[in-house]
Amino acid sequence: METTTIKIDGISCMGCVKTLTGVLSGIDGVNQVVVDKDTASASVQFDPAVTGQADFKQAIEDAGYDVV
Repeated sequence: METTTIKIDGISCMGCVKTLTGVLSGIDGVNQVVVDKDTASASVQFDPAVTGQADFKQAIEDAGYDVV
């Protein structure tokens, strides 16, 4: 397992946190997601043999947010 932190623009409320947590958790190979509104970031623990940064970025952008 690897862990990465992704800076995300547009996190303004707990609804955003819930949305992003759900979107990222739904990606195959993702083990754990922690979205922090105060730091506008997501910490993602994942299996690099299954998924990676490109999948995370696409899911975040599809949900209406921007990766910084």
